[in-house]
Amino acid sequence: MDFKPELEYKHEKVDMLTYKELARIEKDPSTSQLLEKLAAVEVIHAAFWKKIAEKNDVEVKEIGLKEKIAVKWYGAFRKIFGLSLSVKLLELHEMQAIQQYSKILATPNILDDDEKTLLNKVINDEKEHEQLLINEELKVNPDRVRDIIYGISDALVEVLAAVSGFAGVLIKPLLIGVGGLIVGASGTLSMGAGAYVSTKSENEARNAGTDKELNNEHPQSPVSSALTTSGSYLVGVFPPVLPYVLGAGGNYGLLLSYLASAISLFAVGFMVGIASGVRPSHKGAEMTSIGIMAAIATHLLGLAASAYLHIAI
Repeated sequence: MDFKPELEYKHEKVDMLTYKELARIEKDPSTSQLLEKLAAVEVIHAAFWKKIAEKNDVEVKEIGLKEKIAVKWYGAFRKIFGLSLSVKLLELHEMQAIQQYSKILATPNILDDDEKTLLNKVINDEKEHEQLLINEELKVNPDRVRDIIYGISDALVEVLAAVSGFAGVLIKPLLIGVGGLIVGASGTLSMGAGAYVSTKSENEARNAGTDKELNNEHPQSPVSSALTTSGSYLVGVFPPVLPYVLGAGGNYGLLLSYLASAISLFAVGFMVGIASGVRPSHKGAEMTSIGIMAAIATHLLGLAASAYLHIAI
């Protein structure tokens, strides 16, 4: 394998600064203290890789602007998306570090026996970090975060497909936009009603003690769940509809709707990847491609309906 201890050093330095940045902005004292503890351990890991690099006559450079921006990005991510997703993102990073270090450990003629012992300690530290982060995540309600993400993604796919189909039949962009808003309003109400009934049923089952698994989960208010789900769905309505509401019609309006939705789908898919432990960029690309393909298929259906039924409004 391509062994670059100087890069591992930089990764550990970035991790250390990231934990410090998150600790600085974290309001909960216990969480802030945990992040400071993790940062202190990363200092030891960075020193280990620096020693390995120097032994191999490899120049070790301090982190540059790119790495500093990455640290600030983590801080901004925490402020925007909250603790649960931020912890999930850190968990993914710890898992990647464990996999990389395990590969180095299994590769012959890279480290001597003493260095392998120290690297084993580093790997165990990273595993401990991952578990501590998982425990920290359990303090918050991850279900609420997931409800928001999936609510937005559902709206993006469904409303994009709807307006794309309308665009194959309708000529006036305002009619397409209004049609999309009606579909969005219907979805918002149905998603909210479904979340209310589902959460209420779960609470009733929990109170009756009929479902042991539910007793270990965070109880939610049916009204809060309904508002969260419907509100997040409503957010996802606007990217595909907005170009038509603003008067963009024809292929230009269709392209703008696809572009706005593709960007939004990738961002939401990225969040889904973080929440589900899947590589975020792959999940973002997957959701974008599925959403766009569904929209194109619906648009073709709209064009076929227009041609065979002679509809053009």
